[in-house]
Amino acid sequence: MGKPIAVSLLKKYLSGNCTASEAAEVDHWFDLMDGVPDHISGLTDEERVLMEDKIFERILQNIEAKEHQNLGLRPKKSIYSWKVLAVAASLFLCLSMVLLWMQYSSSFSPKKSFKSSQSASIRPGGNKAVLTLDDGSSLVLTDANLGKVADQYDMSVVKTAEGEVSYQKSKGGNPSEMVYNTITTPVGGKYSVILPDGSKVWLNAKSSLRFPTSFTGAERSVQMTGEVYFEVVKNPKQPFKVRCGGTEISVLGTHFNVMAYNDEANQKTTLLEGSIHLSSGNFSKLLKPGQQASVNQSTGIEVSNNVDLEAVMAWRNDLFIFKDMEIKDIARQLSRWYDVQVVFKGTPSKIPYTGTIAKDVELSEMLSMLQFTGLKYELNDHVLTIIE
Repeated sequence: MGKPIAVSLLKKYLSGNCTASEAAEVDHWFDLMDGVPDHISGLTDEERVLMEDKIFERILQNIEAKEHQNLGLRPKKSIYSWKVLAVAASLFLCLSMVLLWMQYSSSFSPKKSFKSSQSASIRPGGNKAVLTLDDGSSLVLTDANLGKVADQYDMSVVKTAEGEVSYQKSKGGNPSEMVYNTITTPVGGKYSVILPDGSKVWLNAKSSLRFPTSFTGAERSVQMTGEVYFEVVKNPKQPFKVRCGGTEISVLGTHFNVMAYNDEANQKTTLLEGSIHLSSGNFSKLLKPGQQASVNQSTGIEVSNNVDLEAVMAWRNDLFIFKDMEIKDIARQLSRWYDVQVVFKGTPSKIPYTGTIAKDVELSEMLSMLQFTGLKYELNDHVLTIIE
């Protein structure tokens, strides 16, 4: 876990009596740590707690510094907060960084240390998508130049300066029948598209949307998989319909999020504004803003009120927000964003995690945060093994 350091120097540092050069040496040592090493002896329990505090703070500072460096002159505000709730008595540590306050609590003993394999650099996901045209040809949008990327009869497909795809009327001929396109994001990808009617759509990782290049007829109908957020342009004469699996969502003009991954227990539709009508089999519900419909093919539709919209929209805002979430649920998100296979050695813990972190950090930094809550893991190539 890094080079050795004198216990006497650590004690001097923790008591605030170091010289500037000695403090720099200890700070550098903290940068190499992911927990208090087993071989450090001669520290009191209180001193070990202070060391955990300092190491954790250095991890957060390094993450923050990397984000500012990546964003150049547009610093991005990030908030980090980690907490583990357990039946046993908890230890609370409060950290302060510049104008940023972080709270972290854990049920593990301050004498406990963590061991993990050194992880290779696994970058976070980003803007990646493939557009499949009506003739079956495909365009890798990530590599496409800005401007027009394809012509389809009376529509041009354009990649905007914002890196999204839009559909614009052209002087081409009208197709004799409906022409469809499909945009697909891979694992570790996301993308946004402006549909022919002006509605905006954002796709999360491992998602797809099939839509016509021109909305004609009595309705605007699209099909989706994965997770998609919609901001639909209002048109009372032409309802907008989303179909995913056996569920149909009808709207006139509204903002809503649909999460329908195959590896999730339920499909969840969350309404932010406007109103939507949702139907599945013999069940149907009308949602109001702030409500979430959970669809289960066996039990029907269950509606929840006062949903945490911030957590629902975290992915759209480039954040991970975990609120009382078990590690197996967190693992699915990590798998989709970092393109790793997650396996469990033992029964997954039911300890709930709560925390917020920007999605642009490397996997190693995310795991370092989780490791401070007591998580043990091994990362070999793109296989993440969580040890219980």
